[in-house]
Amino acid sequence: MTAAAQLRSSLEGLSAALESFQFRVPGTGQAAKERSRAELVRSIREYLLPRLDDPDAPVVAVLVGPTGSGKSIMLNSLAGQRASEPGALRPTTRSPVVWTNRRHARRYQTLLGGLIGRENSGVVAGDDGITDQLTVIDAPDFDSVYADSRVIGEQVLAVADLCIFVASALRYADGAAWEFLDQIRLRGLPILFVLNRLGPDPEARKLILGDFAAMLKDRDLLLEADSSLIFDVSEQVVYPRHGGLHADAVAAIRQELALISDPGLRRAVVRQSTEGAVAEVIEKVGSIVDGIAEDRSIVTTLHTLAEEAYAAELTTSKQLVQAGSLMTPVGVDSREALQRELASALSRRCGVAARNAAAAWDSTDEGHALLQVADTLWRHGAETPAVAEGESTAWLDAIGKSLEATVRRARPRRKAAAALATALLSGQPSEEGEADAQAALVADLEDRVATVLAQDADRFLALTQRVAISDGLGDTISALAAEVSAGAGEFYR
Repeated sequence: MTAAAQLRSSLEGLSAALESFQFRVPGTGQAAKERSRAELVRSIREYLLPRLDDPDAPVVAVLVGPTGSGKSIMLNSLAGQRASEPGALRPTTRSPVVWTNRRHARRYQTLLGGLIGRENSGVVAGDDGITDQLTVIDAPDFDSVYADSRVIGEQVLAVADLCIFVASALRYADGAAWEFLDQIRLRGLPILFVLNRLGPDPEARKLILGDFAAMLKDRDLLLEADSSLIFDVSEQVVYPRHGGLHADAVAAIRQELALISDPGLRRAVVRQSTEGAVAEVIEKVGSIVDGIAEDRSIVTTLHTLAEEAYAAELTTSKQLVQAGSLMTPVGVDSREALQRELASALSRRCGVAARNAAAAWDSTDEGHALLQVADTLWRHGAETPAVAEGESTAWLDAIGKSLEATVRRARPRRKAAAALATALLSGQPSEEGEADAQAALVADLEDRVATVLAQDADRFLALTQRVAISDGLGDTISALAAEVSAGAGEFYR
């Protein structure tokens, strides 16, 4: 197997393992963990595997930047046509806009799926020579007030080979911009920096460009604080015809993109971007494995809390049986009445256990969150009365059966069985039946109490199982990540 095939196979295996579960334990960190897992799968499925399958596909350059930085105008300027709709309202771009060659349009309809608008309205295809080997995507603003725009922006970034970071002279120092740049740096993507909307004063321009370059160097985004490594674009008129600037304003950027489109340099860019993406996958798997371990620990704790609550109630209930205090059979002189009262008593014990288990869960953040969607856990289950009635019936039947040898006629036996049941539930010895048989019947009642409690406890345990992650999955994912690392070492050496 070739190094490329080995790397691809290991990535397939890792992706399948990451797709085999979800982080379902609710809590403050659940959304972040699940988003990280989904992003890893997306990075593998939507970027790495397609790129490894087709290394000669066009370079994907994604325009990113804060709201109002002028990304849409930049795309229109590069394309020389109204590809993305600029405007005064922020954010302007709510879904990706793809500028590509018409020969490659179908690729992005598949790669970006439903992100590019209805009927692929977000794909702008033409015959510009620069798009033969390069596609530019205008991504939604990462600091948008719309949460879905931020998510879509991250999804688009996952398929990028190259980033064109556009900042405005007024907002280049915003914290949100630097947080997003850190994400791009960790991904290992090549970045072109564009400082847009600079004023006409030469000294002010020099000062702003120098400050921006120094900030980039401090964040390890430039090797040197060299402002010549930043593409500067002046504040100027936007032509209504195409919603962009004069071609001269972006000539240097177009020239750089044309160089990147050269087959030799394109392969180097793709190699750097895929190597960075693989490294990011391997690094992030560690946090996924930690998240799995954390979730399993939480589930174990919740499972134990519920078991302990029901175990404590079983101990209490057995003590009540021994003391003749499980129920008060005074005035209950028929089998039917005894059956009804005993079933009610068993259900009440389950209710006590349920409240104690729920209270224990409620003391934890995750248990509290689970109780918000499963509030019936505060009381005994809907099926518990029927189970309690069945166990009560069976116990009374067992009492009747124990008297068959000494009381042969049915009617007297039923009366004797009711008397014996009343005596046993009262904790008093009876003249009916032998002492050993009576002790066995008391033990049998304790077992039936345990059965009803266990059935009721299953509601808690079933819920923890639904949100639990399979045992050993963390180790499996770690091993698969190690295979990816080894495969990448062979492929990129």
